Amino acid sequence: MNQKSNISQPQTIEAGFHDDEIDLFDLWDDLVSNKRWLIIGLVSCILLAAAYLYTAKPVYEVISVLKPASERDLVEINVPQLSGIYSLGVDEAFEHAKRAMLAKEYHRDFYQQNLVKIKATGGLYNSELTEAQNFTDFGDRLNITLSGNKDAETFIKLKFELHEAQAAANFLNDYVEFSLQRRLSEIRQTLESKRLVRLNKLEYDASLIRDKYYSQKIQRKLQLNEAHLIAKSVGQLEPIYSKSDILGSFTPPLYMYGAKALAAEERALSGREAMTAGLPHGEEHFITGLSSILFEIRQLKSLNVDYSKIKIVQLDEPASVPVNPAKPKKLLVMVLSVVAGGFLGLMMALMAAAYKRHIKRT
Repeated sequence: MNQKSNISQPQTIEAGFHDDEIDLFDLWDDLVSNKRWLIIGLVSCILLAAAYLYTAKPVYEVISVLKPASERDLVEINVPQLSGIYSLGVDEAFEHAKRAMLAKEYHRDFYQQNLVKIKATGGLYNSELTEAQNFTDFGDRLNITLSGNKDAETFIKLKFELHEAQAAANFLNDYVEFSLQRRLSEIRQTLESKRLVRLNKLEYDASLIRDKYYSQKIQRKLQLNEAHLIAKSVGQLEPIYSKSDILGSFTPPLYMYGAKALAAEERALSGREAMTAGLPHGEEHFITGLSSILFEIRQLKSLNVDYSKIKIVQLDEPASVPVNPAKPKKLLVMVLSVVAGGFLGLMMALMAAAYKRHIKRT
């Protein structure tokens, strides 16, 4: 009895050990015997991928790159006449360009202006959707990437996807030009508003100085006339005091300067207009500080900024018509179909082998 038990026990352990392990040769035999399932899975995925590539519409991707403008592109707007009124540096101009590219308002205005063209382009407008949904779809096709701190250069990269290559390039180039011109127009309005404010301020200051001068002139002539009458009535023809006799803050009465001096000063004041008749601003040349104000007014009024020479950003790479579509990627789809088909066929072959073993056992 003991001998039989000792002999049967290791046979039981040995059998249990073989049931738990995986025999690679058995798996290979299962795959070989059920290779048709492996082939079916592989061919099915390849055929599905081929059908997808045949029916799928190609999607073309166009790219446009903007980089900061140079100082030469901004010289026209940084002229000396605008000093203290408006200035635009390279960094500030590039910031304007970024805001222009990202502005949803510009997206919407561009979409509305080109709605007829958008409707005529296949795949860009769906009549079953609302205007808001179509606009959202149009915006989703436009992708904007800004450079980061780790990038060697500062740039704005725009991508646009469409089923038609030529239309995609045209839309992206038109949008970039529309946004930049729109932003430049706003800069122009800001500059003109600030220039007008400055002109109004200068003209107001000039009018104050003029009023003050002519008021003081009239007042002085009245004082001289009055003092002249007093000097004549008291017989004071010559001045009583010389400059060396006047000390400190003492100011003698005006009639003591004598009737001759008073009459001469009055004639001089009255003759200023005739004296300056040939000068550009006439008698106003006697007004202290007015000439510089009038010069600045004249410079601002005659300033003509040529906005066609101004570039707030440099178009480094305009959108060009692509040769090959960006989607679908045929090579990648076929490789994935082979991998997926191999995996599917492998699973089908193993399941078929397991099913056959199950049938034999039952």
